[in-house]
Amino acid sequence: MTEQTQSRSWLLWGGIFAGIMLFVLVVGGVVLAALSGGYSSGTLSSGRLVTTHSDSWNLESRYEKDTVSIKTAGFKIQVTPGRVDVDGQRVAYLDTAAKNVAVDVKSGEITVHADGKWVVTIRR
Repeated sequence: MTEQTQSRSWLLWGGIFAGIMLFVLVVGGVVLAALSGGYSSGTLSSGRLVTTHSDSWNLESRYEKDTVSIKTAGFKIQVTPGRVDVDGQRVAYLDTAAKNVAVDVKSGEITVHADGKWVVTIRR
């Protein structure tokens, strides 16, 4: 085997190895994106902080005056000063003095906490 043939062989194997590594990185990135979900946070005019975590790829939050409208995982969630609505139905009352509201959406389940205390869990 000549030296030129040997160097071509190393280049070939190096290219194959680089291609495999690139493929593994792309697959890893796709898996990470699929599992990561979304996060949204905003402060309303009353000073209430509303955060949303969702395992869905799509998370859309709109903060207007004292109301948050959230669309994610096929749910339409609305957080107002005194209540939480899911798909147009009132599911819970909120303490109007609550300063932090957390909405978590995971595996078709919505859990709401106000000031660290559980408020409601909805399963679909």
